[in-house]
Amino acid sequence: MAQAYLPTSSDHGANGWIGRADQLYHVLRMFRCDQDAAGKFCVDGSITSFMGAGDEYVVGADAVYYVDGKPCNLVAALRVTSYGLAVTVIS
Repeated sequence: MAQAYLPTSSDHGANGWIGRADQLYHVLRMFRCDQDAAGKFCVDGSITSFMGAGDEYVVGADAVYYVDGKPCNLVAALRVTSYGLAVTVIS
């Protein structure tokens, strides 16, 4: 089986990201994010629906997804794509 490239926060910085929900889900599938029994992606940290509509998400620097139980920086993974925008998240 091919090994997924797991970007780190040093690849592109890790301030934050905003983009469409379908782009976020595509990246989670592309990097083989673990899923629970219900098929939901295993993620943790600051991931918030922008304006509460659910169409776009803001991802904070502390957000991680899991591959084989290992936490990986979600913002770094999103930044290696052409999706969304890099943003500074202030909480």
